[in-house]
Amino acid sequence: MTLTRTLKGVLLLAVIDIVIIWLWAANEDLQGAAMYVYILVPFVFLINLIISGILFFVKRAYSAMFFINSVSASFIAYWLFTAEMSKQADAAFDSWRFNIQDTIFRIDKSNKTNDFSISYSFESGSSFSFMEGQYKLKNDTLLLKSDSVTMFIYKGKLHNFRQSERPSTLEDY
Repeated sequence: MTLTRTLKGVLLLAVIDIVIIWLWAANEDLQGAAMYVYILVPFVFLINLIISGILFFVKRAYSAMFFINSVSASFIAYWLFTAEMSKQADAAFDSWRFNIQDTIFRIDKSNKTNDFSISYSFESGSSFSFMEGQYKLKNDTLLLKSDSVTMFIYKGKLHNFRQSERPSTLEDY
């Protein structure tokens, strides 16, 4: 087999790998599942090496393609699974932040449950959670209810936070 045909075969296998691995990653719930990457990448590598070894004795011309594919498919699997894990993690929460004087507040809302939390920090790198509760979406208003207070987010503004007369403007985070 010529070098050109081998390269075309490697490209075809890479496209097939991308489609199969992307479909697999997109249909898995990967929340907190970094183990997928640690198990999947060596698995993909070994499967392609086994196929390459078998083809070495059966169809030696195709053996090189699968040997090269064992490396490229491992990189593809790593890249697609980590990208999908990141995408799923971002989709699991909505976050906003706002400032009051020298304090940065952050609201995190789970999209899988009806929980929210509010934390604050004085500088980047240190944050302290101080309020948790449940939320409910009513029309275009998000009601946030904890043990001690009921607040709401309407048109990008947080109302009734610390009994403030003026609502706080939220930024997507």
